[in-house]
Amino acid sequence: MIKNSASCKQRGVGWKSSGQLETRYSLMHNIPKTNQFVVAALYQFISVDDIELWQKKLKDICTSCDLMGTLLIADEGLNGTISGRCDDMHRFIDWLLEKTIFSAPELKFAVHETLPFHRMKVRLKREIVTMGAKGISPTRQAGTYVSPKDWNALISEPGVMVVDTRNDYEVAIGQFQGAVNPLTKTFREFPQWAEALAAMPEEERPKKLAMYCTGGIRCEKSTALMKNLGFEDVYHLKGGILQYLEDIPQEQSLWEGECFVFDSRVAVDHNLQRGQYALCHACKMPLNADEMKTQAYVAGISCPHCIDKTSAIQRARFAERARQIELAKQRGTTHIGVSPKISKSQKMTPKKVNRKIYKSEKS
Repeated sequence: MIKNSASCKQRGVGWKSSGQLETRYSLMHNIPKTNQFVVAALYQFISVDDIELWQKKLKDICTSCDLMGTLLIADEGLNGTISGRCDDMHRFIDWLLEKTIFSAPELKFAVHETLPFHRMKVRLKREIVTMGAKGISPTRQAGTYVSPKDWNALISEPGVMVVDTRNDYEVAIGQFQGAVNPLTKTFREFPQWAEALAAMPEEERPKKLAMYCTGGIRCEKSTALMKNLGFEDVYHLKGGILQYLEDIPQEQSLWEGECFVFDSRVAVDHNLQRGQYALCHACKMPLNADEMKTQAYVAGISCPHCIDKTSAIQRARFAERARQIELAKQRGTTHIGVSPKISKSQKMTPKKVNRKIYKSEKS
């Protein structure tokens, strides 16, 4: 079913339609039941009147639920990725859907063997995904949602331009067949590419656009931009690449390669399992097996992408950081985010570790 994302009007906290109740049940039911860590990626475009108040509420509930990760809140909505134990995640999602204005988020879950984040941050931002274009609002104007099951048919139509709204380093490790790469290093560069496309002669401009990104947030905002620039037939993949990989069997898939993700997995394959890429901790670029075999690659210090862009002082700092991380591993502790007051002899449950991590962030 195709659904226009801009037409879904939100009401006040406490109002629940039958559709909202069904959505709430579905989202709660989808939380993985596991003894490992649950990771939740979520976003919702919605007008927020008092972002400072919601920042405090989100901080309080995340502390109460022992969650780690980052949430961004702005006048245009909420975006972020958090992790925690199954029961704690259940408490948070129940609160979010029942007690807040963020009652209809795009929400995806994954399972991690270890805690992928080491702090909990709730930050105030001008935008929940930074494009930098003024007057763009997905709540007022956006493209038409296309479900993963209908996506193949859409992008196979003659004359449809398939646009990858992600950054160049993400596109390099995987994309849909025939997709256009705008060659952006950050999402802030996308409006410049879009304006150049809109400035093309009428007979050369694409008549229909199909846009996608990792989880849906960037393509949702980019469709609002394209509509604002005068494109009429603009579509975007509901739930993004990750939902497509989850829903579409590999033998029917038009996806090629792996999908970059913004956590310790670096990339996932078509089965949403950890892929073949690693991350350079100096420049944050994904690295394939061949790049990790080069002389430029030194774990935690440099890679072919950054060896010529960093100074000897910077590399020395990276080396010291890598050494401290390795020492922490040998002690059985976590180098990042854990209070230095924690003794290596302390035996802590995951929840106690989480509370210590949060306190170190506050200090």
